[in-house]
Amino acid sequence: MKYFSLSPLSLFFILLFFSSGFTSAQTEKEIVDTYEDYIDAPREVVYLHLNKSTYIKGESIGFTAYVLDKRDKRPSLLTTNLYVSVEDANHKIVKQKLIKVNNGIASNVFDVDSLFNSGYYNIKAYTNWMRNFNEPNYYNESIRVIDPETEIDIQKPVVNNDIDAQFLPESGHLLNGVLNKIGVVIKDSQGFGVPNTKGEVVDQNNKVLTAFTTNELGIGSFFLIADTKTNYSVKINHANEDFNFPLGQPVEKNGIILSVKRLKTKLYVSVTTNEDTFDTIKSKRHTLLIHNGNGYEVMDIYFTDAPVINKVVEFNSIPTGTNIITLFDENDKPIAERLFFNYEGINIKSSDKISATGSGDSLKIKLNYKDVDTQLFHNISVSALPQETESYRRHSNLVSQAYLQPYINGYIENSRYYFENIDQKKQFDLDNLLITQGWSSYDWNNMFLPEELPHPFEQGILIKGNINNQDHLNDVFVLHHSKENPPQYKQTSDGNKSIIFDGGFPVDNNKVFISRINSSNTLKPAQLYVQTFPSTIPTLLTKVKPLKPRDNYKIGENLNIIAPSDFNFDEVQKLDEVIVESSFDKQLVKARKLQTHAFVNIKIPSELDKQTFMYLEDYLFSNRIFTVYDQQNQEITFNNGRGGGSVIGGSPMLVYFNGAPMTSVGFLHRFPMADIDRVEINRTGFGGGARGANGILKIWTSQKSMFSAKNKVTAQDYKLPLTFSEKKKFYMPKYQYYNDDFFKGYGTIDWKPELMLDSQGNLEVKILKPQVPITLFIEGITNDGTFIFEEKSISLN
Repeated sequence: MKYFSLSPLSLFFILLFFSSGFTSAQTEKEIVDTYEDYIDAPREVVYLHLNKSTYIKGESIGFTAYVLDKRDKRPSLLTTNLYVSVEDANHKIVKQKLIKVNNGIASNVFDVDSLFNSGYYNIKAYTNWMRNFNEPNYYNESIRVIDPETEIDIQKPVVNNDIDAQFLPESGHLLNGVLNKIGVVIKDSQGFGVPNTKGEVVDQNNKVLTAFTTNELGIGSFFLIADTKTNYSVKINHANEDFNFPLGQPVEKNGIILSVKRLKTKLYVSVTTNEDTFDTIKSKRHTLLIHNGNGYEVMDIYFTDAPVINKVVEFNSIPTGTNIITLFDENDKPIAERLFFNYEGINIKSSDKISATGSGDSLKIKLNYKDVDTQLFHNISVSALPQETESYRRHSNLVSQAYLQPYINGYIENSRYYFENIDQKKQFDLDNLLITQGWSSYDWNNMFLPEELPHPFEQGILIKGNINNQDHLNDVFVLHHSKENPPQYKQTSDGNKSIIFDGGFPVDNNKVFISRINSSNTLKPAQLYVQTFPSTIPTLLTKVKPLKPRDNYKIGENLNIIAPSDFNFDEVQKLDEVIVESSFDKQLVKARKLQTHAFVNIKIPSELDKQTFMYLEDYLFSNRIFTVYDQQNQEITFNNGRGGGSVIGGSPMLVYFNGAPMTSVGFLHRFPMADIDRVEINRTGFGGGARGANGILKIWTSQKSMFSAKNKVTAQDYKLPLTFSEKKKFYMPKYQYYNDDFFKGYGTIDWKPELMLDSQGNLEVKILKPQVPITLFIEGITNDGTFIFEEKSISLN
């Protein structure tokens, strides 16, 4: 027997070992090795908390991304690059972004602008690494967009009374002569479950053998002792219309089935064959593998004394979440599979206190989560909508996406249901759902992974510079600063003809500047052939279409949102990006924003300065920074004018160029003023250590004309084909009325993508005081895997 380290599964199989039929024979190596290799690569799961599921053109799609380690269900500390895209019904990309993830969390918005029409769109979130695997670890959700210009009324659609019924035996086989459990799925013409539907199973003589009733999601089950000589059909009455469906499953004369049953805290596991099969398989090995994508236990089984092998197992010894039992025949071919779910260990927290306080036109809502460890990193996202909203008809939540959806081949209708107010009925309903799902998302026909996976794990953007000129192989190459990214210095070694820069996380600005420092300590353009990775947003191909939001539209309601022509969302978005100017000139406003210390004097050259002073030395001289140029060594020094007198020939200042300390600054001789963005003069040298004792001079060039002038080029500029999207603020749309039926059904109150608890466990949500009762849709997670998920309704007096 071979074990993969996972103690709960080990305990599970230790208990199972003592039931008859299990032996300690050597497990088939091929199954073990294949599965080990496949699960060895780390996995992540991504979920998007959307502020709504139905949007009016002119609104924004606000989202918070949660990227979790699939094994421990905690925020991932590895992923930084997340792709989010919106596709139309024809799979055409409408919008897409590359966003930066920090500690497993990111947020952003998409504007529902002129690129959108009325209809349904899919929003996807994924990493490049996820594309290596068959399981749906990515996120894919359908949303609806309503264009007021073309969809004047929101009307309840007329749905034909057509239903589809499927009957799916547990573990995939209907076996002759034994008791089989059969799952039921009944859907309407829109693909949604038909609730509370009764059905009868009859034989060819119309004799009723058993009956069932579906739950609110159209799922049920029944038991049947199958017989190869009987033709089965199912009678269903729905909306006063009778339907008759064939059972649609052949009764197999020979075979083996798997079944599980939960009763309170125990799991009953059975491996069953029939009398016709028993004698033919007594001497044949079968292999049972229990796995969950993290670890596994495997054992060979033999039917020795009876056609049934069973055991009772405590649920607290089984790993939390979705587990999979796969049965292999003597040829190591998978022949049956059963999924089951363990709720034990899922930690979902809800608030125990809530209060709302109004002040002026604002409302402060406070919720307390007393059992959450606020010292741990965490994030909470909150969508505030009218209490009567029709626009939050989402199927999933963070818990269902982490524990359930990645293990299933199809999309689950209202998977949130199974994790709201969990009780025995929810557990029973989820088990019925898993019976109907057939094989899990682990495809045994595509379990082999190449040694080197084709889609690499990405962190930031890498810049590869290929050196074309042999004379430059010994030069030092400089990737100059860009916003938060400091300069980098690289030199080739071991005969390599390329260098790799960590390009960091460039945001929106799509240019980088690269120089080389030659043997004469002169700054020159790099003259590299530059490649970046990634350079494009990869396409995620998905096998199954997500379910549309299950909308419940009202009849004859006129849309009264202010038309997009009256609400220029692009202009509103720019408010957090521009510098507002009044009586100040632009340079003065910018200098005040940059000023951080009293001992640092920041100079922003005006256009007049750049016309008056051709070279940097001249401009610095006017600011009492004196320069000495050594023509023989082609070197220049900058000396502090501290004290009011000339210090030509004195000790040089410490010079920074675009954030990098320079040991040689000869390249700044006759440097054109046209390229200067700002100069920071620290005459005290405070903060510069011993090297800065004579003062510090920081020179920053503008990226608009960086390193280029009429007679001097010192850097190669390269346009990045892909950058990270800047985090945008969520802006509220404007509505004509804030208390009519339309607003109650489709309006937005507010969206808070990244909130945190205070030290007392309080969550404060500040919004404009609404005119209607509201509901808060709250989701979040902490660094120890604690989930926060609830809906809170607030009625205002």
